Amino acid sequence: MAKPQKRTPPIPLREVQGHKLLERVLGCLLPQGEAAQAAAALLDVFGSLAGVLGAPQKELARIPGVTPEAAALLALSAELARESLEGQAASLRRVFDTPSAAEAFRPKFLGRKTEAVCLLLLDGRGRMLYNNIVCEGSVSEVPVYVRRLVGLCIDYNASAVMLAHNHPSGSALPSRNDFVATRQVGMALEGIDAALLDHIIFAGDDYFSFSASRLWDEGQARIREFCRRELEAARALEQDFLNR
Repeated sequence: MAKPQKRTPPIPLREVQGHKLLERVLGCLLPQGEAAQAAAALLDVFGSLAGVLGAPQKELARIPGVTPEAAALLALSAELARESLEGQAASLRRVFDTPSAAEAFRPKFLGRKTEAVCLLLLDGRGRMLYNNIVCEGSVSEVPVYVRRLVGLCIDYNASAVMLAHNHPSGSALPSRNDFVATRQVGMALEGIDAALLDHIIFAGDDYFSFSASRLWDEGQARIREFCRRELEAARALEQDFLNR
């Protein structure tokens, strides 16, 4: 009677991904076959991708198949990764109200002579994910930046959004186009389950906050009512289709 063969335990997905990534990096300097062998040797010695990136350059160069140039590349990759993570940690500041949002937005508009639109994305705990200019020119050009705004929200998996733009003319009071733009952005975000928390207009040292004004609740109520009507209309169409 044949003895049952022992099954080899599956390799964890994270280890497989680490090996592939390491092989791709080494493949920038080594032939494909040699890069795969060097990646396997590195993981065998240092245990994990984190262990490889944490190893001194001299130790990396001792591994068979790892050339001095490849060791230098890995060491530089580790340095880049650390710098990136430190930068991300530093940028995870919390924005929890209009003053803290204004503080984050204001540097983006210093010295600007033309109108620009800035987008601030937050996660579910109010931590900043993105804060940058998305459009230069008049805020009335809504279609230009709504598509980009929604795309960035999806890319960063943002839960909340704050919007800001400047009035180089010197008055922070909102125009009719500002009200229209705010409402259109709010409706677009409702479609991807993200919330527009505020729209701030800067003019020199002064600023106007939509959320701090009594008009904000009215505007949000209208957006919710519009979305409710659209949902009811969609359900009615669905029911009509099923009845037929």
